[in-house]
Amino acid sequence: MRSLCLVALLLVCSVAAGAQSAMPAAALQLKDVYGRPFDPKILRGKVVLVNFWATWCGPCRTEIPDLVRKQREYRNQGLQIVGITFPPEKITEVRRFARKLRMNYPVLIGKKETKTLFTASETLPMTVVIDRDGLVRDVIEGIMYDDEFEQKVKPLLTGSATPTAAEPGTQKGSSEAIQSATILVDSQGYRPASVRLRPGVPAELTFIRQVARTCGTQIVIPEYGVDLPLPLYAPVVVKFTPVKSGRFKFTCGMDMFRGSLLVR
Repeated sequence: MRSLCLVALLLVCSVAAGAQSAMPAAALQLKDVYGRPFDPKILRGKVVLVNFWATWCGPCRTEIPDLVRKQREYRNQGLQIVGITFPPEKITEVRRFARKLRMNYPVLIGKKETKTLFTASETLPMTVVIDRDGLVRDVIEGIMYDDEFEQKVKPLLTGSATPTAAEPGTQKGSSEAIQSATILVDSQGYRPASVRLRPGVPAELTFIRQVARTCGTQIVIPEYGVDLPLPLYAPVVVKFTPVKSGRFKFTCGMDMFRGSLLVR
C-alpha cells in the first residue's frame, strides 16, 4: 500500500520508515504560533490526528476542548494531535485562543494548500487520521464524535486495526449504515491503494485528484459499471452496494493506476 506521509505534508520528508512514497508539498514548511519550525520527530510511531480548524469557526471552538481531553487521556497510548489553522487567521488571535483553551498539542499556522492535500472540501473542522506507519486511514469532516473516535482511532492505538487496507467509516446522520472512504490520487497512484468493504452494505467512495499531470483522470470500477471523469481537486463520489465477496480492481481507465476493493 502506498502511504501519505504526514511529515511529507509538513516538511517534505518521510515520517515513517515503512512509507513507500511521499506527497510533494512545496512551500508547506509549517511553523507554530511563535514562528518556530515544527519538529516532525514527535510524530514517529504515533497515531496522529491532524485537525484543521480556525478561531472564527464555531464548531471548531466547540470541538477543541474535547481534543484537549483526548490528547491528555490517550497520550501514553501513543496519540498525538496536531492542530493546523485554516486562513484567514491572525497569529495573535490564535495565540490567545490556544492559551485560553490550554491546547496541549502543537498548533501550526496553515495555508489553504495544506488542507487541499487531503480534500477539496472547505468543511471545518476536519480531522485526518494517520496510523503509526504514516498511512492516512480516514478523513473526518465536521466534529469528530466520540463514537467515531472509538471506531476509527482507538483500534489504531490498541493495535487491533489492520494496516493493509483502509477501513471505511460510517457516515453521520444516516438512517442506514454506509461504508465510506476517501481515496486520494496523485502522480504515484491511489492513497490508499486498497479499501476493505463489507458485502451487502451500501458504500460511498470519494476520489480526489490532487495533481494536474497524472494518468488518474478517470475512475473506473469495472465490476460495478463505473466510468467517471476525475477533475482536479473536485471530489467524485461513487455509490454502490458490494454484492459478492472477493477482490475487485478500480483503475484510471488505462490500467496504469490500479487499486483494489476487498469485499469480505
